[in-house]
Amino acid sequence: MSMRVLVTGSSGQLGSYVCERLMQDHEVVGIDIRPQQYEALRKISIVGDVTSRSDIASVLRGVRRVVHCAAQVSVEKSTENPVFDAQANVIGTVNLLQQSSESRVEKFLYISSAAVLGQPRYTPIDESHPTEPISNYGVGKLAGEKYALAFARNSPMEVSCIRPFNFYSPRADPTSPYSGVITKFVNRLKAGKPPVIEGDGLQTRDFIHALDVVEMVALMLDKDGLDGQIFNCGSGHPTSILDLAINAIMLSGLSVKPEFTPPRVGDIRESVANCTKARETLGFRPKIDLDQGLAELLK
Repeated sequence: MSMRVLVTGSSGQLGSYVCERLMQDHEVVGIDIRPQQYEALRKISIVGDVTSRSDIASVLRGVRRVVHCAAQVSVEKSTENPVFDAQANVIGTVNLLQQSSESRVEKFLYISSAAVLGQPRYTPIDESHPTEPISNYGVGKLAGEKYALAFARNSPMEVSCIRPFNFYSPRADPTSPYSGVITKFVNRLKAGKPPVIEGDGLQTRDFIHALDVVEMVALMLDKDGLDGQIFNCGSGHPTSILDLAINAIMLSGLSVKPEFTPPRVGDIRESVANCTKARETLGFRPKIDLDQGLAELLK
């Protein structure tokens, strides 16, 4: 059944894909502090701020479902300016939750982050793993999660959370100093330069294509009875940064070797998602494997 859906952060990497996917079945409205850069989404997009009461009030009219992608996503920026980070990620989320509840939104999906977990105590990481974030960004995303779950208990709105692990896509901004490791590696290889690895490269991550995250978003919006639930979203496969670099070099056709620099302070050593809950509850299975995703980026 078609309905009006609000997607926040609609100009961003994930939000833009979410808009495109949901437009197949629903009437979508997007809001972002940046003007919409994708032509097909300009007609559904509004420039506005999730921290602004009036901006949110104007876009929530007639909205039945909300997908909250908007966020300050840089760990580095959250360290440099924690007040800005909290304003965007905590106050923005609370404002959106409150106004959505008051507007009788039926379903609210909060896009969280694996950064809420901190240093893993065990892997693969399931949804009941302790949350001990080690960055201001992780703390802000966890606060948003806790507020979302409180609204799940205290309002008639059905609220659930999705925790994406390391997602990537051609829409990640290669010019940003805050880009993920895949984007950085691909950007250097496209310029004929070797990828630069921080540390020994044996640290592992769980990489998932943004389009697979979008599929889980669509599955969660379609399924009832998820109130107060959290779902991991990853591939379920650990990939070392060294293997990532070697594969990316091979796919690029260049004859270079990775360069190594000192490790980052506080870098997480191992990270991989346990996605059993998403598979069993939602029928979620990622479709784009890492080599396929890398080849697409290197084209």
